[in-house]
Amino acid sequence: FYAKQFLAPKMLDDTMTWLQTIPDYLQTSASNRTKTGLTEEEMSLQHNGKWTRLKHARRKVALFDGTLSSYELPPILQRISNTLVSIGAFPSSNPPNHVLVNEYQPGEGIMPHTDGPAYESCTATISLGGSDVIFKLRPRQHFTAHEHCDQARNVQQKLDLILHGNGSLIVFRDDAYLEHTHEISEGVFEETTESGTCGNDLSGGTIVKRGYRISLTFRCKKVKKSTKVLEV
Repeated sequence: FYAKQFLAPKMLDDTMTWLQTIPDYLQTSASNRTKTGLTEEEMSLQHNGKWTRLKHARRKVALFDGTLSSYELPPILQRISNTLVSIGAFPSSNPPNHVLVNEYQPGEGIMPHTDGPAYESCTATISLGGSDVIFKLRPRQHFTAHEHCDQARNVQQKLDLILHGNGSLIVFRDDAYLEHTHEISEGVFEETTESGTCGNDLSGGTIVKRGYRISLTFRCKKVKKSTKVLEV
């Protein structure tokens, strides 16, 4: 599912204003010394809601994990989450409770990946900042004795989409989530292909110039159920 203009102008402005209030995570030598004594949840709370620079990539991210105890999503993210449920992007039984904010500088991308089993099989991403990118969905590589069949499958099920940077929404779930990777290539300029694989530019040949972009990725994180041991 793709909507070119998901966020209304007022909501778009409010979200961009709110993003400017996210603080940076300041790592000190004191925090390094105390990390060994922290639980996994306590360490997550230290980073939660703060910009953090990734070690393996140039971009910075901010995580908002509503499954952490004594923490709720910021009101503006909760409003968007509620809207995603109301339009049917997520079931009411598994609403988004986890939001990852990625900041991309011009030309930055993200390598092919899946979102993994820690979440329910649905992802919704909103693009902000004004810059368009080409989103690429590719079948996962399955190497079997019938490898030629897998190669044919890879050719047939590629999908590209131009994600517009003024509040667009893409939702992918089930097979698209479980059996495909998604990526955004690096580079300032990119062109849609003429093979008909771009879902919102079938004729191809559109040149996309990449600029500053922020993505908000909504997912439903699976909550681990604790088991109690009864003493007798």
